[in-house]
Amino acid sequence: MIVKGHRVYRGHRSAGHSGLPVLLTILVLILLALLLAFSLLPEYVVYHRDGVEMVVPMLQESGQGYTVEGISAPAPYAGDASATIQVAEPDYTNISLAGSAGLEYLNGYYVPFSKVNATGLETAVKEAERSGVKGLVLEMKDESGKLAWMSGVATASSNAANSTWDPTAYLSELKADGWTITAEICCAVDTLLATANPDVALRDRTGAPYVDESGGWVDLWNRDVRTYIEELCIDLMAMGVDEIILSRVEHPLAEVTYTREIAGSLNREAFCMNFSIAVREAIEKTMTEKNVHLSARVPHDVLTTGTDNGQSMDNFLKVFDRLVIETETYSDDAPVFTEKKIDSTLRFVPQMTWTFGGGSWILDPTVGAAANG
Repeated sequence: MIVKGHRVYRGHRSAGHSGLPVLLTILVLILLALLLAFSLLPEYVVYHRDGVEMVVPMLQESGQGYTVEGISAPAPYAGDASATIQVAEPDYTNISLAGSAGLEYLNGYYVPFSKVNATGLETAVKEAERSGVKGLVLEMKDESGKLAWMSGVATASSNAANSTWDPTAYLSELKADGWTITAEICCAVDTLLATANPDVALRDRTGAPYVDESGGWVDLWNRDVRTYIEELCIDLMAMGVDEIILSRVEHPLAEVTYTREIAGSLNREAFCMNFSIAVREAIEKTMTEKNVHLSARVPHDVLTTGTDNGQSMDNFLKVFDRLVIETETYSDDAPVFTEKKIDSTLRFVPQMTWTFGGGSWILDPTVGAAANG
């Protein structure tokens, strides 16, 4: 078609373009409906003690909405609020990590730390043989923190606690000849560790590392201290020892502060027992594999007047296979065990100047020497 010299094209409209306005109109209406619905929703929200519920009357079977009546919140706490954490004292009633199963008599000749070396050990063996004893009890770590052997434990190297002597071969020869070897290590008193790493030391009232006449004390609550003792025990078991005695598993008699804040709310018994249980559980698998027993040295007061150092005969016998006690009154001490229905021949190890048949003992000619001197 030509109009006044111009060509005009009138094309056909497609169905898609004609329906677009209708679609847009529908979408706008839907959005408006949604906005209206959300604005009205709070009127149908019911809050109660079991949670939040949406109640829309038109959706109920009866066409009626819910009426919530008589729901009241709990009465507010009338007392004084406190954020203080109360820590209950541990209960060791059900602890049972030790016993007489698999135990044999422990008989040995005691060798103090100063004599646990190549020359001293040969002399000790001869003295033991003259006494008719075929076992050694070696003090392998004393209160200074020094070790009587060259251990593979990193902490011992960093503390300069290691010896340059490796007794593994000699001890293997003795064991092959039927000797039993027991190793003793000191725990809570470790002057080298407390000096090299003050962060693990107990503190006195002034905040200084706690030291008494026996040396510098470390905190048995501290994980690094426990790990060090565990590693030393495993190292000794690798050397072939038959039994390990932990000494000085105790709290100092003085008031001290700890490396863990929560420890301040617990008693001295917990100080000893937490450490003992943790060490036993950590090395239990290796002990079982190598048939090694774990014992503890305690003072004689544990049997008589009791102690203020956190040690308890009843509790320690739940964790340790035996108790080693220096004594000059064995005939009075053994009944303390038998009265509690504990086999005194297996689980009580008197350390004294004489021996007997049919029981455990450690022969130590020096027992009582200091007192008598």
